[in-house]
Amino acid sequence: MKASDFKAHAKNALKGKWGVAIGAFLVFSVVSGLTGMIPERYSWVSPIIFVLITAPLSVGYAWFNLDIKRTEKPEIETLFSGFGKGYVRNVLASVSVSVFTFLWSLLLIVPGVIKALSYSMTFYILKDRPELSAYEAITESRKMMDGKKKQLFYLVLSFIVWYLIPIALYLVGGITLIMVFYGSNSVVLATTGLVCVSVASISLFVISFYVTPYYMTSVATFYDEYAKVEYDAVKIDHPHASGH
Repeated sequence: MKASDFKAHAKNALKGKWGVAIGAFLVFSVVSGLTGMIPERYSWVSPIIFVLITAPLSVGYAWFNLDIKRTEKPEIETLFSGFGKGYVRNVLASVSVSVFTFLWSLLLIVPGVIKALSYSMTFYILKDRPELSAYEAITESRKMMDGKKKQLFYLVLSFIVWYLIPIALYLVGGITLIMVFYGSNSVVLATTGLVCVSVASISLFVISFYVTPYYMTSVATFYDEYAKVEYDAVKIDHPHASGH
């Protein structure tokens, strides 16, 4: 299957579910953003919040998007399912994936991207294979992604295009504001810079509400397609599954 096929299946799965998908994204974004709201003098709290809250929430968000693909009526409560049974396992998996990806990224960007793709199925595997430990799920993800990383990379790349315009506006706005900061007294430049940055921020905010649920469901579709092959011997419940 090509990237366009996964995206087409994701769009089909999202029909009638956009409201709950956007709602889940909003909740996830707000809760995840708590670390950025902590005063600098209490910055030591941020890693604790990430481990205890953001890590299991990330797992639950992946599970929610898998339900978007598999069920007719996904429940936003699934977003918090990572805090239930298997909480420690979910935290370990999420933190480990983040740490491993970061460490590989220290070498070069390319190894970091490759490893991020290798570990990308971990959270979904945790849902379908509850008997596995965090590290076993990571290992299973690496096995599943063997020979498929390029395919997922193209899928991810197809969504990055949506952000090119906001990025370009940020660059233009940033450059003009730097010119103003370093001596240019042009009101036109200052206004242009502020407008570009403002428009970029607003467009990025609006685009994310559409692209993120679409992207997450597409990746869940990618997993679901290959899980059928990889775990053919494992019973995976797909109630009211959408067409693959």
